[in-house]
Amino acid sequence: AGIVVPVGETPQPKAPAKEVLFETRAWQWYNLYKVGKVRLTTLANYELYLKKHLVPYFGQRDIRTITIDDVQEFMNSKADYSKKMIDELWLTLSMVLNAAVEDGLIPLNPAKSKRLRNPSTKKTIREALTSAEADDIEAHLQDIPQLRDRRYVAMLLKFPARCEDIRGLQIKDFNFEEKTVTITKGVTYAKGHTVIGDPKTPAGKRKMLILPDLLEALELSQEELNDPETYILATLGDPHTPLSFQADRRLWERVKKAINVFGKTPHCFRHTFATRAHRAGVDDKTLQSMGGWKDLSTMKNVYIHTQDEDLEI
Repeated sequence: AGIVVPVGETPQPKAPAKEVLFETRAWQWYNLYKVGKVRLTTLANYELYLKKHLVPYFGQRDIRTITIDDVQEFMNSKADYSKKMIDELWLTLSMVLNAAVEDGLIPLNPAKSKRLRNPSTKKTIREALTSAEADDIEAHLQDIPQLRDRRYVAMLLKFPARCEDIRGLQIKDFNFEEKTVTITKGVTYAKGHTVIGDPKTPAGKRKMLILPDLLEALELSQEELNDPETYILATLGDPHTPLSFQADRRLWERVKKAINVFGKTPHCFRHTFATRAHRAGVDDKTLQSMGGWKDLSTMKNVYIHTQDEDLEI
């Protein structure tokens, strides 16, 4: 047993394996499997997660030395972030480590351990408006000075649409005879740039009825109606360009100063529509189709809320 060494020679120690830095593997995963494969907004999120969180923490570590405890300690260091944010960081880390498993660098993915827990202490529940709050906002629409701002709030109230869907609407998406509108695209933002692309999911492409009072609230001019390429929420002075990131933020700041939105964000209105439609008796499959939800359970468990008025006898 042992190493047989010729007379006059001494055994040479085996050279240590070259380091496999987490930073190197993480960016390799990002460039090979995410760039050009996912939506620009999703890509921007992955880049943010790596640059701001994962690479600063694990970057110079040999990926083969990362343990389950290391993963939990990383998440613990982010405990003041929302549960959703930590889940996203956890998932991104897990995907990078999973690639290392597939390449034979590590036997198991430490981010998949069942003993790991999300330590978030921040609550970020998006609540729906109550019926009274929604009615109050609708009653005060005319108190919003700018027409474009009024349009945005009216569509938030009357459409089961994502904010990005609303930003992407043009005159050509409306059929005024049928009283329908077709969602074909969305306007999102990546690194401050405006991105015009497909809806968030394939189910996001859909046709919906337009409520008569919504058409009235849009106050579309004849000039707009004559130009199919006009955006309903266009950049000032350029009807063929959608709202920029900064313009979108300033719009909502003006709305909050003009009327009471009860501390809600634009996305809360999507929760509101789902909750009120469910209460009104719209069946789940119809509501799912109207709102473009890919997953029925997400719609039912996240977007439909139980409120005090549901408990009244």
